[in-house]
Formats: sequence, C-alpha cells, structure tokens
Amino acid sequence: MNVNKRKLSREHMMKVIYQIEARNDFEGSDRDIYFEDNGKKLEKEYCDKVYESFLKSHSRIDDNIKKYSTEWDISRIAKIDLSILRLAITEILFLTDIDAAITINEAINLAKLYGTENSPAFINAVLGAIVKERRE
Repeated sequence: MNVNKRKLSREHMMKVIYQIEARNDFEGSDRDIYFEDNGKKLEKEYCDKVYESFLKSHSRIDDNIKKYSTEWDISRIAKIDLSILRLAITEILFLTDIDAAITINEAINLAKLYGTENSPAFINAVLGAIVKERRE
C-alpha cells in the first residue's frame, strides 16, 4: 500500500461522504459522479470498501456518532466533521485491517485541514470512546 495513495483516497472518501449527505444520496445512485477523474490516483479497493460499507451501514455509523457525541445532536455537528467521523467509523467497524490508532490519527489530520479549531479534539473524543468500548 502506498501511504500517499491511501492518504489521497481517505481524503477523497471524506469528500464523497460529504457529497452523499449534501445530495441525500444514501442509495448510492450517483456513484459515477463521486469517482470520475480520480481512478488513477486512488486506491480503488479501499474506496470501494468504504463506499459500500458506508452506504450499507450509515444508520449504524450515525448511531455511534449519536451515542458518543453526547453534547451535540447529530444535526448540529458541522457537516465536514460529520463526514470525517463517518469515514473513520466506517474504517473502525468495517476495515478491520487498518489499525484504529492510524484511523484516529488520520481523522484528526483531516479535521485540522478542513474543520474548525475545535474539530480535532471533538473527533478524537468521539472516536476514542468508540474504540475504547469496542476493546472492552
């Protein structure tokens, strides 16, 4: 696995999840739009697995967000933070070959790039709680 390719793929999938929310396309009818012009730069297997897992289980993923973002109703979470959380939780739940610590670190990095100054701490707290419970 090429680290830069994975980083690009992870960032792309965060944007895809953001677009799914914006288009309310939880059925995946616009799949081709999300991936056009990115085929050579992205890790196809990773992207496909994230995309399929997210669409199939977005309610379960959102339930985890609701459970652990105790101070925020999911509708009030910034859409970019929500997209980062959804991506990371998809990885934690369904891409078990990726170490959770790497997933959390990458989510925090995305939050630093795209979120507000409070985003990294918020995302770290939610993801940390999910991983902690899964280990217990």
